[in-house]
Amino acid sequence: MQSLNAPERAPDLVFQVDREHSGVRLLGCFTFLIAVVASYLLVSSFFSNGGLLAVGAALAIAVALTYLADYLAKLYWPSNRVIQFADDMIHLMKGGQPQGAIDGGATVNLLMWHFEAKRHPRVPKGWYVVANALEQDGEMIVSYSIASPDDFAALPLSRLSVKYQKKKKRKKGETQNLREAGVQRRIAQAEFHRGELGAELSLDDYHAYLDYLADTYTTWMPKDK
Repeated sequence: MQSLNAPERAPDLVFQVDREHSGVRLLGCFTFLIAVVASYLLVSSFFSNGGLLAVGAALAIAVALTYLADYLAKLYWPSNRVIQFADDMIHLMKGGQPQGAIDGGATVNLLMWHFEAKRHPRVPKGWYVVANALEQDGEMIVSYSIASPDDFAALPLSRLSVKYQKKKKRKKGETQNLREAGVQRRIAQAEFHRGELGAELSLDDYHAYLDYLADTYTTWMPKDK
């Protein structure tokens, strides 16, 4: 297992993760609620008999202000987590402290998977959660993003991504493929890690992250044919 020490020099490349962190989402909720009330009171002061007009105007103003607050928060309020590359080390950092470390100069196992994001308020129907894990000596760094089916197909190494089957029911008499079952167990473990310490990247950054891995670590990264 790699020692979780902070890098000793400036990193070669840094990826900001978790742009839509919990603080941004909470700010959006508060902005909407406060903006609705304030806008309604303001509009009602000008149109005392506004009724539905005041409600509609208040909602429209609140949506616009929430969108603006969300945009500015993502721009100026980054999370304190990054994935960074320094020398051959790959670090997942939080507030300057490592949460995961992978030695890119040694052998690293790459695991890639995807599944349809169902009942997720931020994800359109039919889109995928796409994820990968860098595994080494019990250490793991998991990154992921959200992609449409077309964007998923265009991602580097998408052909190697395995569909995660959370609860696959076998038909009566159907035998279990041991190799497939083993892969699904590995994905389930990595998916649990994603829920705990996964690093969410924008789709563009996720694409760039995979490209950088492929260009830099040619000894263990598969080739994108």
